[in-house]
Amino acid sequence: MKRILQYPISALTFKKLAVSFVFLSIGLASYSLLTYLSYYLSALDIHRVWEIHGLFPIPIWAKTFPEYIAERGGKFVLYADWSKFNLYSKVIWFLAVYSIIYSYFSAGIGVSRLVIESERGDPFYPLKDALKESFKKSGLAFTTILTLLLSFVIVAVIHGLISVIGRIPQAFYLDIVLIILTFPFLATLSLLFLYMCIGFFIGIIVGPIVATSLEGDTFDIFYEGFSIFNERFFKFAFFEIVSFLIKLLSFSLFTYLVFESILLSAKLITFFLPRFKFVFYPNLDLISFPQLHPALSKYFSLIIPPEFFVEHTQPVPSPTTYIFSVIFSVWFVVFLIVCLSFWLSLTWTGRTYVYAEIVKDKDGIDIFSSKPKVLEIKG
Repeated sequence: MKRILQYPISALTFKKLAVSFVFLSIGLASYSLLTYLSYYLSALDIHRVWEIHGLFPIPIWAKTFPEYIAERGGKFVLYADWSKFNLYSKVIWFLAVYSIIYSYFSAGIGVSRLVIESERGDPFYPLKDALKESFKKSGLAFTTILTLLLSFVIVAVIHGLISVIGRIPQAFYLDIVLIILTFPFLATLSLLFLYMCIGFFIGIIVGPIVATSLEGDTFDIFYEGFSIFNERFFKFAFFEIVSFLIKLLSFSLFTYLVFESILLSAKLITFFLPRFKFVFYPNLDLISFPQLHPALSKYFSLIIPPEFFVEHTQPVPSPTTYIFSVIFSVWFVVFLIVCLSFWLSLTWTGRTYVYAEIVKDKDGIDIFSSKPKVLEIKG
């Protein structure tokens, strides 16, 4: 428990931030490019999307084209930009979402490896090796998600096979009798699927740690998910809540200090070089968060100085100065990704310590020992 309470100190290291930064950058860049490609393939005005939403539009609730929304009442979430996407655009956007999941899962592999090796007595474990292992085992993100999707497909197909008979007019009443007779089985199957979803979800949460600490594959990941759910669910949930609260406090403090330091440096430079304001101010709104839920926007407004959310209209003396300001604004995006990388590092460092507590209590395995025991499958 002591490790869980103190894990932000362990999370704030260059190697863990570097691993998180690399994969988060890959995920966000892939997401942005694929999302804009989705808009482009649907013949939508991507310049308008950029003006309103910036780097990371979320089409399932972005309402960039209000005249289209007004025609349909503008109330239901599917009447957002997503409604104007064609089939190709929707497939590409799902790939964009997968790129975020991929980066999240892969970063977890690298960070958890660094934590485990440090606890095993090797605090100088090479960053290169952590990145190499992350890429090597990143395919587990695909197999775990695919397994869950296949489970859903099986449940849907069984329901569909029984229901589709009723589309034949002569067999409608016969099919109703069949559905009534098999309904308890179908309901039980749906209940089993919900149970599997919870187990799969826990498996995905601890998946990168299982892959590194026990050298597990997809089967081991899901076994651990169901094992935790069946045997130590409430303890796991308690530790996760405690870890999340510590993470929220640590991330808030870190982000506040980072952006206050940016402002302080800018003000000092502007004091000595007043014309620097023409470079600093015009594009601060690049890092605004128009896509976030109002509660999240409110949260970020508390930890990031308001100057970063206000669209500045300072006069730009020349096109060259404006170009410099655009290039300079990239630094704000970089600093934002650094802060989000700390969130990622906190997430996987905390989960590694949580999983270590759970698996030691559940199976008697110390994943931080230099020669951990092989996972013993209980009957």
